[in-house]
Amino acid sequence: MAASAQTFGTEEHPTITTAEMVERATALVPTLRERAQYCEAIRRIPDETRDDFIRSSIIRISQPVARGGLGLDMDSVYEVAMELGRGCGSSAWMGSFWPLHNWMVGMWPKAAQDEYWANSPDVLSSTAWDVVNIKVEPASGGIRLSGHWDYSSGIDHAAWAMVFVPGPPVGMALVPRRDFRVVDTWHATGLCGSGSNDLIVDGAFVPDYRILNMEAAANGQSAGRELYGTPFYRLPLYMWLTYSLAAPLIGMAQGAVEAFEDLMRERVEGISGARAAERPVNHLRLAESSAEVDAVRVLMRRNLRQLIDWANADAEIPVSERLRIRRDITFGGMLCNRAARRLFEAAGAHSIKRSAPLQRFARDAEAAIHSGALAWDSTGEQYGRVRLGLAPTTFFY
Repeated sequence: MAASAQTFGTEEHPTITTAEMVERATALVPTLRERAQYCEAIRRIPDETRDDFIRSSIIRISQPVARGGLGLDMDSVYEVAMELGRGCGSSAWMGSFWPLHNWMVGMWPKAAQDEYWANSPDVLSSTAWDVVNIKVEPASGGIRLSGHWDYSSGIDHAAWAMVFVPGPPVGMALVPRRDFRVVDTWHATGLCGSGSNDLIVDGAFVPDYRILNMEAAANGQSAGRELYGTPFYRLPLYMWLTYSLAAPLIGMAQGAVEAFEDLMRERVEGISGARAAERPVNHLRLAESSAEVDAVRVLMRRNLRQLIDWANADAEIPVSERLRIRRDITFGGMLCNRAARRLFEAAGAHSIKRSAPLQRFARDAEAAIHSGALAWDSTGEQYGRVRLGLAPTTFFY
């Protein structure tokens, strides 16, 4: 990808604001809606959408300024992802993940970052957390890595992949395109266009500087903290990371609300001739679903502000608060899925057609909450344990 001539400010004095980036996302929403059915059909993000994200600098929102970033942070990514979700769930998924991944690379040692951004500030990468099988052998100056990972969203467009290595120590290996191959496995009922295919690495050498210690990163200790020091590099990673899934999901639920409103304004029931917009049941469903989406959005913004305040104060965050943030993220995901499903159930037979936006938003929301990171039962359990004086049984907070 060609390097952009565009330049930006520093972390302290960005030359672009979150509001301006949201405006860019808003301008893309009609186009994403037009492409949504095509995106599903090809089972990956269209090249045109990828190019739009690069051209609008969405992929560079939160990457370090020294690497061509915009001087914004992950909270800005989530505002943009929410907006993109109104257009296309799959596209918003990657509109959240691609800038997240470029933020994540800032946690690696400088030598790895030099390699990653050697040719352009506009780099796309994918993550793969779910290990099917793996073999790690020690090698001089690094490891020899083989393995199979699934659910690697956006991998078809990726120049690099970050793959989970269970350890010990637990790590993420940064692997260039030449060292992995993509297996076309993504035939899903929701987020169909996210291209979340499998990837395989066959005996690739990974130098030590391309291996991130995830135990340290999980506690806000990485090269990003020392090199850049922006708020999210100073926070425990797992506490907030799942907002990368939840923010586009909020947008999908908002898209479902808007699609339902459009449908109800136009729909006339075939037998009775009654206007759907006059039925009280539709008023109630719309009111409840829109209230849920609004509440989740407000809660996310409150939590993001608190996260930044904690980071700026270099505060020690209690385990109970870390798990509360995780509780809010997963509960919000459940509410968004519930909101979209409630509207879809009342939308009538026309809404089940592949061309109907509402059914797509409902399927995408359902698929999103099937991610283990958004699982309510396990997260709620951990929060309840700590509130009742027991130790958590997970490290994911």
